[in-house]
Order: sequence, then structure tokens, then C-alpha cells
Amino acid sequence: MEERIREVLETVLSKVKPTEEEEKRIISVVERIRDLLRGLDVEVHGSFRKGTWLRGDTDVDLFVFFPKEVGKEFLSKEGLDTIKERLKGLEVKMAYAEHPYLIVSLDGIEVDVVPALRVGEGSEAVTAVDRTPFHTMYVTSKLDERGRDQVRLLKRFLKGVGVYGAEIKVLGFSGYVSELLTIYYGSFLEVLKGASKWRPPVKIPLVEEGRQFESPLIIPDPVDPKRNAAAAVSLRSMAIFSLAAREFLVNPNVGPVLGDVLVTEVEVLEPFVDDVLWGQMRKSLDKAIRALETVGFKVVDYGACEGNGKVYLLIQMESAHIGEYTVYKGPPFYLETSRDFISKNFHVWVGEDGRLYSLKRRHESSPETLVGNSLALKYKHMVRQYWLKEVKDPCMKLFLRKRPLWLK
Repeated sequence: MEERIREVLETVLSKVKPTEEEEKRIISVVERIRDLLRGLDVEVHGSFRKGTWLRGDTDVDLFVFFPKEVGKEFLSKEGLDTIKERLKGLEVKMAYAEHPYLIVSLDGIEVDVVPALRVGEGSEAVTAVDRTPFHTMYVTSKLDERGRDQVRLLKRFLKGVGVYGAEIKVLGFSGYVSELLTIYYGSFLEVLKGASKWRPPVKIPLVEEGRQFESPLIIPDPVDPKRNAAAAVSLRSMAIFSLAAREFLVNPNVGPVLGDVLVTEVEVLEPFVDDVLWGQMRKSLDKAIRALETVGFKVVDYGACEGNGKVYLLIQMESAHIGEYTVYKGPPFYLETSRDFISKNFHVWVGEDGRLYSLKRRHESSPETLVGNSLALKYKHMVRQYWLKEVKDPCMKLFLRKRPLWLK
């Protein structure tokens, strides 16, 4: 079995490890942008700088540092304006995290240009991105070429089971957490062996905790021990990874495909903040599930995908149809309210439990309407709904399959 797994990993690594040509092309783009920012305090960071990026999925960050004394507000205004002025003539769009940053598209490569404050150590960070140089120094000091390849395997695995990324839409494992896990366990396979035995709360003590944390997975940040680097990892994401790791170590096979899913396709028609939009999507999805279950639909599973500039809410039910009438439970026969129940309902009977019951016409039995009415988005948007049949999109295919790819 160990030999078989090694063969699989060698094959995967050959596909996810970037080529020299790809690396040279990215370096060329980065240098062209750096030339435009000459005179500013600029550094390259992200997985590209750390050498843990995946082929075709480059994470290149150019950080422009300003003195800590100018403060956080400066970054969103004067700092960003300074950078934008330098990048005139390039294809640039605004993006938002804790504060705004820029995404530059050049020769088919996207580079994030991020304003940050220069601090003396990670614990002095004013914004989350101020720690980045210390993360880079820590990771590059701990990983050699073999270690960087082990991180690549772990990232690919996490992506494959749908739990890669710390953003709200995933609540999974960030690239930095992937690197920390590899540093702690020593290799991809050792990470899987460790994760297969996880029982929350799990602590990864690369350094001593700077304070007490309450999370399923606790990894005190080596550059700022008062911060849990794995705070974004939900219990669900942790469970999926642990089960996937356990199964991969035994026999990673593909399961059967199941179906009957309502898709609500949402196209946002104005600029949006990714985490804000996904927060609204999650609330809308929760509201939709409650509405469906309240009228009698049996919800099997639900989730969301993103692609082609749209978000897709997916809800799987036992059946897309329910009866026109539903059983309505009334009070026990001995309560005074039983007379009122009888007077307001025509089809009334006494159940074996001594309560009164009646048949009532459902107010709404269309799942499309129930889900559509549950959308609570503040952004201008368009909606299209349909029942999922055949699909090529990997995210939808994984959802429709129902049995994860890593289960036997």
C-alpha cells in the first residue's frame, strides 16, 4: 500500500509542481510591476515567494510598505492612491479584505498589490497583512525543496476535498496553515496520518500559546502566538479533511453519483466585497433551508459553488414535490383550545396520542419560490433557477456525486 501511495504522489506532484518556463514568466511580470513602483518599499510575498505555489494557480503578492506611524487609515487612502498613480496604464481592479488592495492583470497573470505597515515583529501588526513578511521568513527558514513539494501535495489534497481556503465561502485551511502543518508533521503523508486521528480540539504546538483559544483546530502563529493561525477552520472542514485523510491512507476510490438538486444561480451586477457577499449567501441559504423544512420538504444536503462570475446555491431534497395538503398538529383533546381548533378546521381527527389533527392546504409548495424568497442580498443581482441534471462543473459534480471522491 505504501508503494502504491508513493506512486500516486509522484504522479500528482509532477502535475502540480510549476515548470521553469512558468516561473520565469511570472518573475518577468513581477519585475515589470516592481519597476513601476521603484522608490517605494516593495517586497514579494505569497506562496510564490515561499516556493509552495501550484502550477496554474499562482499566488503572487507585492507588498508596498509604509511606516507604521502613518496608521491604518492611510493605507486605504493616501497609500492606495500612491500605488494606483504608479500603476496607471495597466489593467487594475480594486479588491477588498481588511482594507482595499489592487489586483494587476498583466500577460495573463494576476498580481495582488497590497499596501501594508512596516512593523518590527509579528505581534506589533496593526492589520493582518503586516505579519506577512514574518510568515514568509518563518516558512522559508523551515522548508527545503522537499518540504515545499510536500506542501504542494497537501494543498492539492485540500483543494480536492473542498476545504482549501480560509475565506468565508470555504472556512477551511489557508496556504499558511498548510505550510505550518507540513512543518509540524514533516511530510504530506505524516500530515494525513496525524489528521486521520484528530479529535477536536486539536493543538499543533509549533510554539506555546500566547493566550487560550476556543477552536476545533488550534495552531498558535509562530510569529504572533496570541493569534490562532487556524481560527478560520470550521469543525465541518476539519472533519472532512480528517475523514479524507483516513480514507486516502487506506483506499482512495471514486463513489457513485446521486442527484435531484435545485440550483439557484445568482449573478451580482455591481462591485462587491467577497466575504460580505458570501456572508449574505450563507444567511440566505440557512433561511431557505428553514423555509423548505417548515413546509415539509426533506432537505438532504446543501452547499454553494462559484464560477463564471456567478454564485450557485445548491439544495438537494429527497423529492422536488410534496402534496398539496399537510397534516397540522393541534392541541390535546382536554384543553379548552381544542374547541377553537375544531371550529377553524374541517378535516379533524383524534390521533393515538390524544391530540387533534387536521389536514390543511399548504400556503406554498414550490421549492423555487421558497428559496427565491429567502434570498437576502444587499447587492443588485439577477437570479435564475433550475434542477441540476448533467453537469461538468467540478464543484457541482462533487456535490451531485454526494459521496465524496475520497470515500471508498
